[in-house]
Amino acid sequence: MATNMTPSKEKVEYVEDFTPKTAKRKINKPLLIGAAIMILLVGLGIGGYLLYESDFYYQTDNAKVDTTLYQLTANASGKLVKVDVVQGEEVKAGQVLARVENGPYIKSPIDGTVLDVKLQAGDYASPADVVAVVANTSDIGIKANVEETDILKIHEGQSATVTLDAYGQSFDGYVEEVDPVTSAKLSGAISSFTTSGTYTKITQLLSVKIKLLEDVDLADVIGTNATVKIRIK
Repeated sequence: MATNMTPSKEKVEYVEDFTPKTAKRKINKPLLIGAAIMILLVGLGIGGYLLYESDFYYQTDNAKVDTTLYQLTANASGKLVKVDVVQGEEVKAGQVLARVENGPYIKSPIDGTVLDVKLQAGDYASPADVVAVVANTSDIGIKANVEETDILKIHEGQSATVTLDAYGQSFDGYVEEVDPVTSAKLSGAISSFTTSGTYTKITQLLSVKIKLLEDVDLADVIGTNATVKIRIK
């Protein structure tokens, strides 16, 4: 007796229901090739941009708003009989800021701004005590620390872009000064040089001063962070 091998309608529908819908799809090769080319072009574009940036610009976030600070101390021990300034006050060179009993006047060495008053009239002061701190606010700039391996790329007059964290925006500027001595040498830090036979090489930093082209008020943000981008080519 012959067996009927024709599958029932229900079985055919059951098989079709569980057949992945993607099984009958054909791979669109032109679409895949186009996508691959697009990815390649984007990668080349990003790589080219990064190469251009590294070749034409030097960038560092090791930078701060900076100026010269003067820590004024008492020249003799004794009670402060007067303190004539407050924090934030603008002062002139030679202006009397305070005086110790039976001692000389404490005067401002520059035109600037009083950033801090640490002692008040009636307090006892010694020559080791800082009475007030005055900043040279007429010459505030951006100090960037550049590694020794890159310092020869930096020259006075090069254009720069400075992003100030305090302001959350960027400003145009230029390289005003490049220190010829490392920061460690200027600060008197202990050298890594030794004659004992052991030596740890430490990458040295040199200071670069950036001046902003715009008249930006930096007196209230001294010491805050910045990112510097210098055009080297």
